[in-house]
Amino acid sequence: MQTYFVPLAVDQNYNEINFHKQIAISLLNLDLEKKEKVVRASIIGWPLLIKKTEQGFLVLDQTLRVSSRILKYIYPPFNDVASEFSSMNDYTTFVSNLKKINLKRVSSNEITLIGLLNIEIDKLLKVAKNSVNANYQLFMLDSKLSDHDVKVIKDTLISLKAEAIFTITSLESLVKEVDDVRVRIKKGYASKLEATTKKYNELIENKKKEIDNEVQKANSEIYNETNSEISSRISRLTDITTRHIVVSLKYEGGIVGRDEFENSKNEFENLLNEFRQIKDSVAGKYLEKIKNLRKELDSLYSERNSEIENINKLMKDLDNVTNDFKNDANKVKENIENFIKYIESFYNTKLDMAEDSTLVIPFLIAKTNTGNTLVVQPQVYKGKTRGILGKVFKKSDLSEPLLNLQVFTEYLKTIDIIDNVKIHSIQINNALKEINDEGWRSLDSLEEIYA
Repeated sequence: MQTYFVPLAVDQNYNEINFHKQIAISLLNLDLEKKEKVVRASIIGWPLLIKKTEQGFLVLDQTLRVSSRILKYIYPPFNDVASEFSSMNDYTTFVSNLKKINLKRVSSNEITLIGLLNIEIDKLLKVAKNSVNANYQLFMLDSKLSDHDVKVIKDTLISLKAEAIFTITSLESLVKEVDDVRVRIKKGYASKLEATTKKYNELIENKKKEIDNEVQKANSEIYNETNSEISSRISRLTDITTRHIVVSLKYEGGIVGRDEFENSKNEFENLLNEFRQIKDSVAGKYLEKIKNLRKELDSLYSERNSEIENINKLMKDLDNVTNDFKNDANKVKENIENFIKYIESFYNTKLDMAEDSTLVIPFLIAKTNTGNTLVVQPQVYKGKTRGILGKVFKKSDLSEPLLNLQVFTEYLKTIDIIDNVKIHSIQINNALKEINDEGWRSLDSLEEIYA
């Protein structure tokens, strides 16, 4: 199994730089208070196992000092709920049961996997592969990871993902069962809608025919009575109409007065009113029955529209309550899918390696005369500076962390160390001078920060 060592510092192209310059850059990143001095400093190597699995590479802490906590949510037994809907056909029962379904998680369980890490290892591994991979007198943390530990982690991740996939499958089965019930009930309503429309259309057409028959049946009576009444007035109609026309012409010609014209006009209109009264009198004998039949026709229209509206409303409500359920189910499904993505995030599928490997990450740890413990992660050195920037530099100006590795620092602050830095003081002093020559405000010697 190949072992790779990450440098303490690299240049901006992620190439390894001189080891003693790496230490110097790390020392310059110590956040010392005024008058605070280093009592002892040490370069500690933290070993990680890059474990190849069928799903991808896992990053495991060989010291078992770091763990990952996975919050697993427990959901209702969706398969059991789905079986309750298998033979359901009633709208009221369906809606009632659907509203009772609890899709939300019922409990949770936090699982701690000791040794499992979720960090982007690609950059660290790439940098390590480009370095000389020499063990720079690191104090290596003890490796405690066993094959059993690895198996527990692998099996747990596989099990968690499988359970989540099963939950999604069960949820999808429930959603399908619910939608199947909706389709069955809606088909029933569609048939009822068709039957209702057909029934009322037939009743309406029959009522129209009944009205038409009543009118046709009275037609001869209406004709005879109307003819009798009008015949007795025909001669008067001719005389009075002729007389009114003649008087109107004379009035327009200015040879008769207005009184004579008005008398003629009134006589003519009175006769017309008699004809109107004949029409109203004859029609009145049949009008009440026709109006009653019209009310019956309007009632049929109203009943038809009301029943159709109710059926359409039930179908719309059926769709709405089902869609609301589907939306809630999709949110639950999305949450579970996010959990699966989180589980999958522990696997690195981009690494191109044939076997397991060990990756050692170095940290500079410094104990100070004030009782503080400072930890510096691997850095990317920014190289030569221009102008006065380097002379007033902040730590972030000189370099920046290669990767966020804060997950390791808390434990590193708790360990005791033996100094393995001071023995390189001559080479480190030369590196400090080189950094100063590159434009950064550096130190004259290592003694400036040591107590």
